[in-house]
Amino acid sequence: MRVQKIAILGVGLIGGSLAAAWRASQFAGSIVGIDADSNAAQSALRAGLVDEIMPRVPADADLIAVCTSATQIAQCVSDLRGHGGVIFDVGSVKEPIIQALEDHKEGVPAQFVPAHPIAGSELSGPKAAQAALFEGATVIITPLENTAPAAKQLVRDAWCDVGASVIELTPAEHDEVLAVTSHLPHLLSYAFMLQVEDQQMAFGGGGFRDFTRIAGANPDLWWQILSLNKDQVLGAAGHFESNFKRLIEALVNDDRDAGLRLLRDAAGRRIAAASESLHPGADK
Repeated sequence: MRVQKIAILGVGLIGGSLAAAWRASQFAGSIVGIDADSNAAQSALRAGLVDEIMPRVPADADLIAVCTSATQIAQCVSDLRGHGGVIFDVGSVKEPIIQALEDHKEGVPAQFVPAHPIAGSELSGPKAAQAALFEGATVIITPLENTAPAAKQLVRDAWCDVGASVIELTPAEHDEVLAVTSHLPHLLSYAFMLQVEDQQMAFGGGGFRDFTRIAGANPDLWWQILSLNKDQVLGAAGHFESNFKRLIEALVNDDRDAGLRLLRDAAGRRIAAASESLHPGADK
């Protein structure tokens, strides 16, 4: 399937990567960018990610990707009420965005399909855009009862076109699982880096680099995400604290058997996750 015009609100890493991927696949006849940051907008234009920068979403856009910060998504979608195009977002939190739209007297627009690609980078901005960013990635969509079937199908097609697999969850399921698999790891990585001294950096190996890479992500963006999904993140952090205490107690008590049981359980879970598909029901 091919659409005539796509509008991307926010041409940073995710929006820019979508533009690059759709351009490579010729999914869209034209791609326009809208960004409050004029430097980012011009950078995306110079890089050929978009055909044109516009001050607002054109009336003839068939598909609108809202790639702004999570705190701006609900307002952007609300401002597009009455637009004829299909709208989706890329926010890593879903329930607060949907709740903000439901609080509006007109509710959630039927042409809006909440979405979240599980892909990204600690880098940001259009210069970090990669056409292959979503190849093999999982995209979660959380359509509601009033979501138009045609809108949901177009959003599926758009993500499949960039090489992603699409699955459906409820907004609550999405926020609960992402708190464990994404939001808490970022919180832990940031917290860990607070204890690392400059002179210790040179002694970090592969494990250190892997664990701390995401602590280089945009702090403003991640504080927004952590705050929006606060309850789920705190719940996940509580479970982590309990498991961490069990390991510490085993060390304090020189309890080799208890410590090894915990480590082997954790290692077994990681090995199993690596050897099988994370979402076997996903469709390409």
